[in-house]
Amino acid sequence: MAASSRHIIHEIYSDVLFQLAEEAGQVGQVLEDLAAVAGVLRDEPDFMKLLMSARMKEPEKAAAIRRVFGGRVSSLTIDFLCVLARRNRVGFLVGITDRYEVLADSLKNCRLVEVTLAKAISDDQLEQLRGKIKDAIRSEVKLKINIDPEILGGVILRQGDIMIDNSVRTVLDRTVNVIMDRSKEKLHKPQHEMDEKKP
Repeated sequence: MAASSRHIIHEIYSDVLFQLAEEAGQVGQVLEDLAAVAGVLRDEPDFMKLLMSARMKEPEKAAAIRRVFGGRVSSLTIDFLCVLARRNRVGFLVGITDRYEVLADSLKNCRLVEVTLAKAISDDQLEQLRGKIKDAIRSEVKLKINIDPEILGGVILRQGDIMIDNSVRTVLDRTVNVIMDRSKEKLHKPQHEMDEKKP
């Protein structure tokens, strides 16, 4: 499935769940529920496969969900999981949860900022970075840290559709491109221009 189609599915389902949770006064509870569900599905991949199986009938999927999560998460979350299973959308739960978390944070004027670093940093450095980002966007900040040694150093920040790439790798790539462009310009300059510049 194309990335745009997945994004639309994440958006539709997370928006509906958030609206229902907000009306029920359970925004925070549902967020905790989704984290708990994700943990179970991560630890029990066979259960995830079962819920995504075309061979298993819809009532059986719903019964399995209620048996596993009953008493552990809210009835709203269980009903939502049953809808996902019925429509073969359980595989989209991670993306739906990520977007729901962004919506929940927006209620607290808190924004999720994805930070990519070449290596892990200390808690003090992390707090300094959080403070700088908070001052820059004038909002509470929740950081999602990714480690990618290939960026060599520096930092890549992503908040929603906005990305700021100050990684060493990108800076080096830009520098190399500038040098190559200048070299090409020199190669293509007419000979008389080169002669005029000689002393």
